Amino acid sequence: MQCIAIDVGFGTQDILVCDCGKSIEQSFKMVLPSRTMIVADQIRGATELRKDICLEGVVMGGGPCVRAIKEHIRAGLQVYSTETAAKTIYDDLRRVQSLGVTIAPQIPPDIPDAVRIETKDIDLTAIEGMLGLFGMDVPKMFAVAVQDHGESSESGESNRITRFKNLRRTIRMGGDLQSFVYARDAIPKHLTRMRAVAETLADRDVVLMDTGPAAIFGAVATGEDAIVLNIGNGHTLCAILMENRITGVFEHHTRQIDITTLDSYIERLADGTLTFDEIFESGGHGCYIEETPRTIPQIIVTGPNRFTAEKSRHDVTFAAPHGDMMLTGCFGLVKGITSITGGNHG
Repeated sequence: MQCIAIDVGFGTQDILVCDCGKSIEQSFKMVLPSRTMIVADQIRGATELRKDICLEGVVMGGGPCVRAIKEHIRAGLQVYSTETAAKTIYDDLRRVQSLGVTIAPQIPPDIPDAVRIETKDIDLTAIEGMLGLFGMDVPKMFAVAVQDHGESSESGESNRITRFKNLRRTIRMGGDLQSFVYARDAIPKHLTRMRAVAETLADRDVVLMDTGPAAIFGAVATGEDAIVLNIGNGHTLCAILMENRITGVFEHHTRQIDITTLDSYIERLADGTLTFDEIFESGGHGCYIEETPRTIPQIIVTGPNRFTAEKSRHDVTFAAPHGDMMLTGCFGLVKGITSITGGNHG
């Protein structure tokens, strides 16, 4: 069985083409710019040309592309968007309109000189073209990880709160790897970004995971208790892993925390004293703790900004599963496929 695992991050999309007939170390892999970075560049290009933009597509990761949209509006230029594409900016479409975005069910075809930009996390045409240049076929099975906060417009609460409600629910349901893996027909309604990826890959077999759990399970060997710290380009997530279950987690924005604060958070996650309010009120996503270890287990660090932990006061281990730290999320995705299909992926 072949599969392609894609971990969609803030700065990069990390891609692993995996064949169960080979070891993972022999698989082909790529680290490429994320779609949100690509879309942000397209928007900035239109801004420089003084052209309006039309956003069409599905909800995708925000961050860089949302900042580019706001800069485009501040430059005195127009942004038109379909409803589904607009949810990339905020779930609440009234809030999107308050920025100055014109929203319509469909974009009129006669907007003069406007640059049309497609919003989506996975560009299947680009992937097929790229692999085709090397004589490679794209596998039918896709495993994709995205950071999905969950739909929050109906509740009116911060999407950071919504995200941690979802994580808390999953941890309480068991917190094992399979709890975080969704086949197409099992994606919860509120996980709109995952559902959008499934829509983009409508003619493919697909499983979805959140980027956080994918990295956590990908960083360690099965059965290994640890505190896993993933320091990404946009977000830092730290989780307690006990008996193959996530039992506690906090998540913050990488740019907002230094190593001294991070060390303190790790200690207090491990002893159960770190609170949701402390993380949330300092600008992070939140914290949830179900169970803590008797003593702090080994601390395993991964992620493209893991060098931050070189100055940690803790004794940390820098993970390089299968010899490649950047593919940690992809390795978690491959484990995720195996957990629901029973296949052997190395």
